[in-house]
Amino acid sequence: MKNKKLVKMVLCAVFIALIAVMTFVPNVGYLSVGVIEITTIQIVAAIGGMILGATYSAVLGGAWGVLCLIRATTNPAWVMFINPAISVLPRILAILGSYGVFVLLRKTKCPLTVRSGLAGATASLLNTVFVLTAMQIFGEHTNLYADSWTLIKTILSTIIGVNGVVELVASAIIVPAIYVNIIKPLKKYIGTDGK
Repeated sequence: MKNKKLVKMVLCAVFIALIAVMTFVPNVGYLSVGVIEITTIQIVAAIGGMILGATYSAVLGGAWGVLCLIRATTNPAWVMFINPAISVLPRILAILGSYGVFVLLRKTKCPLTVRSGLAGATASLLNTVFVLTAMQIFGEHTNLYADSWTLIKTILSTIIGVNGVVELVASAIIVPAIYVNIIKPLKKYIGTDGK
């Protein structure tokens, strides 16, 4: 029992390190295509959550959000993400929701590939929906851009909406390709399916 806990903590640390590298190394976790940034970090966070379970899903989502907040302090284009309600909370909820879908689909006897693909797509979809919702609720209250909020909101909603579709498709394809192959050797160390 202690070994499983230790293995899970170490794996969580590895996933957080991957998320940190993807956050701060240009064009790894946020792929820049013109003015659009396509996020790929949800892929790593969703896989980690499915492997490690609900508690670690929240931890990985929180780490992603905190690292996003730190990045926002160094990047003027990300000023809105300085608010933890926009940067941290949506990421926690997205990865927890992804894990929830993964667990619910276990009861339907869906193939592992389908289950993990839908969970990956859910992470992407929930991240987009929750970030846009948080921006709508909390974004206008930031004095830094209150004067031009309507324009900023329209531009960001359009960009994030387009990104969301690309991210969803990428997650639905990449997550099962990785998860199905990585869970097999880990089963003897942590159990199955993030239990």
